[in-house]
Amino acid sequence: MLKTSHRSEKNKSATLRAVEEQINLLNQVLKASARSLRFSSDIEKQYLRHRNRRFLDVDIKIIAAGLLVYLAFAWSDFYIGGERAHELLMIRCSITAILFLGVIWIPRSPLGGYIVPLTAVGIAVVGTSVIYFIYLLEGLPRYAYHLGLVPIQVFAMVSMRLSYRSFLVTSVFMMLVYTVIASQIDLSTDTSEVGRIIMSLQPYFLAFWLVLVAMGGYLAYVMEAAFRSDYMKNRILALEADRLQILTRKLQLLSTTDSLTQIANRRHFEQVFDSEWRRCQRNNESLALVMVDVDAFKEYNDTYGHQMGDECLRRIAASISDGCRRSTDLCARYGGEEFVILLPQMAEQGALELANNVRQAIEDLAIEHRTSEIGVVTISAGIACQTPQHGDQSEDLIRLADQRLYQAKSAGRNIVLHNE
Repeated sequence: MLKTSHRSEKNKSATLRAVEEQINLLNQVLKASARSLRFSSDIEKQYLRHRNRRFLDVDIKIIAAGLLVYLAFAWSDFYIGGERAHELLMIRCSITAILFLGVIWIPRSPLGGYIVPLTAVGIAVVGTSVIYFIYLLEGLPRYAYHLGLVPIQVFAMVSMRLSYRSFLVTSVFMMLVYTVIASQIDLSTDTSEVGRIIMSLQPYFLAFWLVLVAMGGYLAYVMEAAFRSDYMKNRILALEADRLQILTRKLQLLSTTDSLTQIANRRHFEQVFDSEWRRCQRNNESLALVMVDVDAFKEYNDTYGHQMGDECLRRIAASISDGCRRSTDLCARYGGEEFVILLPQMAEQGALELANNVRQAIEDLAIEHRTSEIGVVTISAGIACQTPQHGDQSEDLIRLADQRLYQAKSAGRNIVLHNE
C-alpha cells in the first residue's frame, strides 16, 4: 500500500543512516586491522565464525586425508621399528583413532568454535609422536623418522594457512620438543660412520626447519590478511548493495510522491489507474473513482496565506490517506487542491460510504475557515464506478467522476455526489 510506504519513509531514512554508519565503521576496522590481523571484539567473533565455517567446509577434509597419510606410514613402524615396532604401531594407531573421533565429533559439538586451535593441537600431537619415535629408536632407523617431520610441517602450513598465530605456535612447539628430545639422546651408542655423518647434519636440519617455519609463517600471515580483507570487503559490498537498494526505493518514492502532501502524485496515479483499468477489464471487476476538491480553497489561501494553505492540504491528504484502508486503495494529489481516490474491486455503494467517511473526517478536523458558510474547511466529492469492458476508455471514468464533483460543488458543497 502506497500510504504505508510513505509512513515508513522515516524508518527507511533511519535504516539508511544506520547502514552508512556501519559501512564507515567497517572501513575504519579494515584499515586498523591491516597489520595486527585482529578486528574489534564483536566483528572478530563474527569473522571467526565465518572462518570456522570455511574451515569445516574445506579444511576438515584435508585434516582427514592427513590422518590417513599419517596412519599409512605405519608400514615404516613395522619394517624399521625392530623390537619397538609393536609399541610404535600402537601409538600411531591410537593417535589416529582419537584424532579421527575428534574430526567427526568436534564439528558437531560446542567445541566447533575452536576447531582451528584444536586442529593445531592435533598437528602438534602428531609431530610430537614422530619426535618420540626418534627418541625410542636407536641407530639408523632413528634418522629415518627425521624425514617424517618435514611433511608434518608442510601439512601444518597447509591446514593452518588462515591462522598464522596457530601455525607459529604449533611449529615452534614442535621445534622446542625436538630440541629437548634431541638433547636427551645418547649418541655414544651409535658409532657407525653413517650415524656420525647424519648427526653432523643435524644443525642444517634445524636451520632448514627454521627456514620452513619462517616461510610458512609469512605465507600464513599473507593468506590470513587476504582472507580477513576479503571477508570485510564482502561485508562492506553487501552493505553498499543494501544502501543502493534503499536509495533506489527512496528515489522511486520521490518520483511517485507529492512533495507537499507526501501521498502519491498525479504521475503515479495515472500509472496505477492504467494498470488497474486493464486488470479489471481482463477480470470483469468493478473500478471506482472518487474525485475530491477542497471547498473555497482560494478564499482560504487569500484569508490565511499560502503557508497555512499548505498545512491545510497536508492535513486533508492525511485524512484521505487514513480513509483508504485496503492495500489496493490509492489516494493521490491530482492537482492544486484536488485529490483522487482509486478503489479497485469496489462497488459504487462502497465508494460512497468511504467518500462520506472521508468528508466527515475532514469536517471533524475543524480547520477554521471564516469565509466558509459553516466556518470550517470542507470538501466535495464526485464518484464514478464502472466495470470496464472491451472498447471502453479509461478517460471516460475520470471525466464522469469530475463531472459529478462539479455537480456536487454546484449543489452547495460539502457533499458527495454519485449516480443516483
